[in-house]
Amino acid sequence: MRTSAHPAAGRRRILLIGAVVMAVAVVAVVVFTVFLSDDEAGQPTGTAAAPSVSARSSMTATSATPSSSEGIILPGSSPTDSELVGGQTDHLEFARLVAQSVLAYDSGTDFQARNQDLLRAAAPSPYGDPSQLARDLTAFTPAGPALDSLQANGTTVTVYLTDVTVSEWAANRLKGIGVSPGVYGIDVTGQQTITTKSGNPARVTVQLGVTVACPPATSYCTLDRVLPQHLQDALGPG
Repeated sequence: MRTSAHPAAGRRRILLIGAVVMAVAVVAVVVFTVFLSDDEAGQPTGTAAAPSVSARSSMTATSATPSSSEGIILPGSSPTDSELVGGQTDHLEFARLVAQSVLAYDSGTDFQARNQDLLRAAAPSPYGDPSQLARDLTAFTPAGPALDSLQANGTTVTVYLTDVTVSEWAANRLKGIGVSPGVYGIDVTGQQTITTKSGNPARVTVQLGVTVACPPATSYCTLDRVLPQHLQDALGPG
């Protein structure tokens, strides 16, 4: 009569199978990377300068929540935080607030404080990169002669948002790689009205692409990227 395999060999097989399962599980935690086109993105249709789109935007399929430690002021708890920091759970309303913050300003706007507020809402790793977000915001920040002109002319820029919607292009890409719920790409369309103390109002159509991580991916809505065009135009076909 044939005897059963040695118990030690059985244990080795169990350990080997366990290691393979663990490896598959690790591979399943896939980092979502939207590779940008080789060509430079076009200029925005509004008044802000377009960032050079030569990096890549990344979000992941894993779920994460912003961490805190003793001595760190949590987003939304500082008296200087705006309503978009730490308290939003609806992705479309959050994108609307981001767009209004970026596209509406006047000659007295403290752009450094505005950008710091938006950075307080930055998506945590692995959903976002605050340094990339800071570069995005710099492209929407008047500086040098543009800032001088803004202040000298008493310029006021208001924005009326006509459409804030989930990008179908981004949604298809996210679905295709199984990114977790709560991660969105959002297209924003609006009209800026630019008024100076000495001229007639001018109106221009503007577009933004905003990528966010919201519940259940994070505990509240956070900001990954702000781009000067709808997402498919900014990040390339595919």
